[in-house]
Amino acid sequence: MVRVNQIVAALLFSSIGLVWASPAVAGKACVPLKPETCTLGELATHLGIRFGSTLEDFEIADANYVEILSREFNAVTPENSLKMYVTQSAQGVWSFTASDAVVATAESEGLDIRGHTLVWSQNSYTPDWVKAISDPDDLWTVTADQITEVMTRYLGRVNRWDVVNEPLETFGTVPSSSVFWSMGDDWIKRAFDLADSIDPQAELWINEYGTDWVNGKHEAYLALVKDLVDAGTPIDGVGIQTHRLPGIAIDQGLFEEQLRDFTRLGLKVAITELDVPVSPSESNALAWQAMEYGKVVAACLAVVGCTEITLWGLSDRDTWLDSLGTFAVPTRPLLFDNDLQPKVAYTAVREAMANAIRSRELPVTGGPDGRILSLGLLVTLVGLSLLVRRRQVNGADRYRVQFK
Repeated sequence: MVRVNQIVAALLFSSIGLVWASPAVAGKACVPLKPETCTLGELATHLGIRFGSTLEDFEIADANYVEILSREFNAVTPENSLKMYVTQSAQGVWSFTASDAVVATAESEGLDIRGHTLVWSQNSYTPDWVKAISDPDDLWTVTADQITEVMTRYLGRVNRWDVVNEPLETFGTVPSSSVFWSMGDDWIKRAFDLADSIDPQAELWINEYGTDWVNGKHEAYLALVKDLVDAGTPIDGVGIQTHRLPGIAIDQGLFEEQLRDFTRLGLKVAITELDVPVSPSESNALAWQAMEYGKVVAACLAVVGCTEITLWGLSDRDTWLDSLGTFAVPTRPLLFDNDLQPKVAYTAVREAMANAIRSRELPVTGGPDGRILSLGLLVTLVGLSLLVRRRQVNGADRYRVQFK
């Protein structure tokens, strides 16, 4: 065993690492193993994942809101402004005022953009004029026009798209009753093929609701995705929305395995619409919520190929759940309260990210005399000691770095 003391570690890391100033603590460096010095966005960037929130055009005028968004996140999803009922509420009448504002704001703040969504396969969110189309060929023409118009407008600016959202029944395991299924069982593949032809560089995703708690829905979704892969569909990733239910704890181990089911198909997986509502009558609701957030984030970070976690909103004041009429209000499902102050769930997410950093093996190059020649770190770690353990694996030296 080789011990690397604090001074040597600081020198090693300073010679190869990157240091950045944390906006949360002006003038101080973000040290990922001291998570209180970092924002969530900085920790996510260090972990190599996207950590996002939604943005609506009416939220842009709140400078404090945008500042928190750009500080704590490295990605953004337009919550509603790219959906068909906004962009083409009447046939051939296009409106991009809201989405243009959201995309421009994200770009100005240096936030990565997830395009959501090209086709939403639920009749309740489909314009009436689309639902009235009875001819499958005419419906495909309209669908293709929607995909083409939206993707072309943001070509090179949006680098990944939810091509199809919610193809299954909301609380079931069969294809939704959406009018889009009248185009035939291959309509999803056709949509992906078209999207790929428009922007071959973009990541193309499918996205679904309730697979983490509706009985049998994960298996149905997995079967649908597997069929798409087997058919040669140019699909890159699978979105798991992860809208949780009040008082229903997630089984972290099961959730991890569900995420891995998709990565085993050679696809990326992401948590795309995370929120954790709580009951207003529960006295320990926010502590429970924090625990649930920590488990969900830890599950993603434990899965190689889980590349993104997006929250469905930044602040409790703007959550879609309070107007849904399903849960007792206020649902308080997000990381920031009505006054844009971080909740205990924020700390839980930060700790889950820090724990993931602490647990990861780091590449180490060692000399024949046991000296450590280099450590594959990307950040400066000042004031921390390390243990570097050497062991033989198949006749070769392997090293594990432990932070103390």
